[in-house]
Amino acid sequence: MVVDYYAMLGADPGADRAALEAALARCQPTWSSGTRNPKTKHTYQSYLDQIPEIRRTLLGDPNVRAAYDAELDAARRSLRDQKLDELQRLVKLRAAKGGLTIADRSLLREQAERLDLEPSDLDRLIEPIPPKPAAPAEADAYEPPPDILDGVTRKQIRVALDHLRRLDLYDALSLHRDAPAGEISSRADAERRRWMQKTQVTAEKTAWLEVVSHAQSHLTSPDARARYDRTLALEAEERLSQSIAFAVKGIAKLDYGTRAALIDEAARQGISTERADVLISRGCRALGVSRDGAPALILNQSIDPPRYLRCRVCSGVTEYADVSSPPARPECRHCRAPLQWNCPACKRVRWVDETRCVCGFPLEHLEPLLRHFEAAQHAHRSRDYPIALDHLTRVQQYAANHVGARKGIETIRRHQHQAETARLAFEQAKAQRRLVAARAAVLAWTRLAPIDAPEVVAAREEVERGLRMARAVAAKGRAAEDDPKTARTLYEKALAIATDLDEAREGLRRCPPDPPLDLIAEFDVDRVRLRWTPPPLDGLGTLKFRVVRKRDGVPTQPNDGLVVAEVLDAETEDRAIKPGESVGYAVFSLRGESCSKSATTTGPIRILPEVLQLRVEARSGEIALGWTLPDHASGVRVVRNRRHRPAHDRDGDVLNPLPTGLLDRGLDDDQSYHYAIYALYPGPDGAELASRGLSVIAVPHPPVEAPPAPTLAPGLDGLVRLAWPSPPRGAIKIIRTSKPLPWNPGDRVAEAATAEWSGDWLDVSVPGRSEDPSPPPIGVCFYTPILEWSGMATVGHAARYSCVADPSELRAVRVGTSGKVHLRWAWSPQATESLIVARPGSPPTGADDPEALVFTVSDEKYSRLRHFEIQLPTGAVGPWHVAVFSVATVQGERVVSPGLEPSARTVVPGPNPEVTVSYQLRRPRFPGRAWTLTFQTEPADSPIPPTALVALPQTVPLSAGDGEIIARFPASHDGKTFTIPAQISLARQRARIFVDPHADPDGLPPIRLRHPEGDTARI
Repeated sequence: MVVDYYAMLGADPGADRAALEAALARCQPTWSSGTRNPKTKHTYQSYLDQIPEIRRTLLGDPNVRAAYDAELDAARRSLRDQKLDELQRLVKLRAAKGGLTIADRSLLREQAERLDLEPSDLDRLIEPIPPKPAAPAEADAYEPPPDILDGVTRKQIRVALDHLRRLDLYDALSLHRDAPAGEISSRADAERRRWMQKTQVTAEKTAWLEVVSHAQSHLTSPDARARYDRTLALEAEERLSQSIAFAVKGIAKLDYGTRAALIDEAARQGISTERADVLISRGCRALGVSRDGAPALILNQSIDPPRYLRCRVCSGVTEYADVSSPPARPECRHCRAPLQWNCPACKRVRWVDETRCVCGFPLEHLEPLLRHFEAAQHAHRSRDYPIALDHLTRVQQYAANHVGARKGIETIRRHQHQAETARLAFEQAKAQRRLVAARAAVLAWTRLAPIDAPEVVAAREEVERGLRMARAVAAKGRAAEDDPKTARTLYEKALAIATDLDEAREGLRRCPPDPPLDLIAEFDVDRVRLRWTPPPLDGLGTLKFRVVRKRDGVPTQPNDGLVVAEVLDAETEDRAIKPGESVGYAVFSLRGESCSKSATTTGPIRILPEVLQLRVEARSGEIALGWTLPDHASGVRVVRNRRHRPAHDRDGDVLNPLPTGLLDRGLDDDQSYHYAIYALYPGPDGAELASRGLSVIAVPHPPVEAPPAPTLAPGLDGLVRLAWPSPPRGAIKIIRTSKPLPWNPGDRVAEAATAEWSGDWLDVSVPGRSEDPSPPPIGVCFYTPILEWSGMATVGHAARYSCVADPSELRAVRVGTSGKVHLRWAWSPQATESLIVARPGSPPTGADDPEALVFTVSDEKYSRLRHFEIQLPTGAVGPWHVAVFSVATVQGERVVSPGLEPSARTVVPGPNPEVTVSYQLRRPRFPGRAWTLTFQTEPADSPIPPTALVALPQTVPLSAGDGEIIARFPASHDGKTFTIPAQISLARQRARIFVDPHADPDGLPPIRLRHPEGDTARI
């Protein structure tokens, strides 16, 4: 129902905004005071609740007010139709006897005035009913007063129900009158909870809570419910009595038609025919109207009065029989308006006197629904989507299943999404200065937005203006293509306005590309590394770079020299160089077949390779330098300077080195010495040319050993306590890293360089002790000791720590003599797997010990067998040291426990005695003599199996298959010395002794090789 806000404010519907604001300011205090009166509290509270809607509808957007005025007009027409329907019902009651007397017409005119209708409205309704002359009046049987609700309670219930537009308490709960008491109670409780959840106090909430309270009071107990049902029946009889009094007033005798109409009226109100006869008789006696004395058979026959259809346009009536037959057209006989209406919800056709469709849609909502749907269509055609959505929402309020409204809302939502997508595409293209794409987006936006939308018009004008400017500049560039620089500038200016302008992009592609910049050439060992800076990207295609080399000069043209390479990256290498040459380089830009007019150049530079494999070893009082001369080098020069790095090959003391090394003796310990090693080459004029030189800083000192790994002890408070032995010199610092440091234990670096290392340095408050208050809760970390002394830092052995707990209570039992061992241990709660690490002769260094056997066992397999069996090799010497580590997956990463638990390690005795074989490689005293090899064993006089000497350039071999076997030695014993063939030189190679891989493994005694810690066998 549409509320008449103009009537509430007492304002004229054509009043302007100022008049409406003044009316609202005048009425608001009156409404507030009226809520204190119980008789008017619901009405005035509802007025106060609707103030925000009044402001939005009447004082907001003019389009919203226009839609409200149209809806209010439709509601007024609907209210007038309801009054005419009521008047037509009364006419039907008075005309049921076959016509209308003068008294009937007077009575009907009184009812028309009561309904606020015009006399002409009544004249149209009674026009087809013939006149009837007037005709000329028993005692009622005594009926005890019924047990019903008192008048005050009935009035309170009726006031609340009228506010909610409900018929009775059953209708308020949406239940039938025969609903069980349990359903009534549950429905009332649910309705009360629903309204109590609403925090705002409104008239609707107050009325609903009052109705629910009455329902719980009068419908939940049998006696109270029966009393309320009797009250409803009495109210129905009172309404029927009013209809009877109106129908028989002024007539002398009750005819058959009037009685049939009254019986039909009683049936609609749920009153039986017998009770209706009693009430009709009572009404006739009260008004002095006599009853027909016809037989009961005739009285009980159904006498249907004529059915008249009232036109909803002119209010004229047409007899149903005249328009219901198939040949006839269902039109008003007065104005030719249709006498049928189509239900918009279910599409059924109904007559105009059927005010409600079987699907529940009332006729009074048809006109507002059609008006809102037409307004939505008009707004949609105008692309005013918010207004169209508002009207379609109102349509769905009238008919929830209206197909047109549902499809219209879906279409509008889709168009709004498409319009927003087009707008965003335009904004993005405009921000990126892609005006061609922006114009396409604006065109798509224009097809979906209101035609005169200011933002669309402004966007279209802005894009068109920018495109005109860009095309004009591109046309100037096209005309100036004879001057590539000018044309390129103009094309770039056009692209600065519109980056996706095809005319400008194609023009730029026709122009030569810019040359690269800042060419740098660096000679490195056997190649020249070239790097340059590419020109700025212009988005016109992929650039390639042509590298040109010229001997004794710099290339000036793309073909002036030898083309080294054509690459996409801004770097390359030139390996085809000859030591001693002087070369220059140039790099040109290429795009397709177009080459840059100029290039970036460097040189000429001399190709003078440095010495290779430079080695420095500091001892007490001496420095040993070693290197390998490159090809074509004629010699080497070594310069020593105690104060600074030698600036050239004569800046300092020139030493007399051998071709492959130098031993500088008589030096002061802990004193820094600067050395520079220069490779010498014959020059064009016969003079020697020196390379740029390699410089090193060496400090003679007693041997500094790599600090051992610190001992880790996790504490109950979450700390990790570290301990290590105090070094003989220097100080120990601890760094915590997530990965091992990129240096090996014993490597020495400058102390200043450690400040750039990525990691956390721990505080060392007490020498030999430290604590990590916040170890990583997830994953693995490494604690590495760093020995700082004399400006150098020596990297120590790292200790590994993880957040996963170690297993415990490891027990090992040998099974037989075949090497089988059964292991049992207590699992960590986090572990899903365990690693078993077994190493002969010494404890494993960790879970990744390369010299140990590693086995993996899952929790499921161990739980099934309650132990894990490993097979140890039978040829191993000495006892086997076994350790168990836990493995867990933490945040997708495989984490191994730190191995700090003492009970997670054990020793398995070996079946054979252990023999340690050591050896020493001796350098010859005189050049050209052979090297010698001497063996020693522990215990003494132990046999030694056949062995082989394995060599590998630059790197120490780790196994017999890791290099080339350069000599073989037969089985021997302790103290045996062998001579290595003279043609084999170990000066430029790394070598180690291993068991001969070709020897019979069954005849080999178990041994353990101990490699030397110096010379060519040291790692």
